[in-house]
Amino acid sequence: MDKKMISRRRAAAWAAVLGLAAMLSGPGCTGLRNLEAPEVVVTSIRSIGATVMEQRFEVGLRIFNPNNRDLKIDGVDFELEVNGSRLVRGGGAADLLLPRLGEAETTVRASTSMLDIARQVMSAGQTETLSYTLSGRIHLGSGLGGTLPFRKSGELTTTR
Repeated sequence: MDKKMISRRRAAAWAAVLGLAAMLSGPGCTGLRNLEAPEVVVTSIRSIGATVMEQRFEVGLRIFNPNNRDLKIDGVDFELEVNGSRLVRGGGAADLLLPRLGEAETTVRASTSMLDIARQVMSAGQTETLSYTLSGRIHLGSGLGGTLPFRKSGELTTTR
C-alpha cells in the first residue's frame, strides 16, 4: 500500500470515530438541557459526632423529580445558608433511581464548623426572620453525566 492510501484510510477511520462520538453524545447533551431542576427537601438531621471545631451530621433528603422520565442519580451535594451565611455543607454518593414524576429518599453526610455555628448564634437575636437557602447539585449517572442544580429559599418568622 502506498502512503496516500494509508492516509485516506486513517482519515476515514477518524471521521467514523468522530461521527460515532457525536451521535452518542448528542442525545445525552440535548436530553440534559431539557431536564427541569428537581426539588430537594431536608427530611431529617441526625448528629453523628462532634469535635471542638466541627459538628458532623447525617442528613435525610427527599428528592422530587418533576420530569417525565426516570433519572439515575449517583450523587448529591448541597449547602444550607441561614441569613446569608453558610451553616452546613454536605454530600455523598447516592445510587438511586428517581422515578418520573416521583420521589426518592437518600441520606448524605454533612458538617459545619464551630465558627459557622458561632456566627449564626451571634446574629440570631438581631432579627425576627430567618431566611434560608438550600442549594446544590444532583449528579446524574447512566451515561447522562452532568449535574442538575437545585435551589430552594424561604423565610421562617421567629416568635418572642
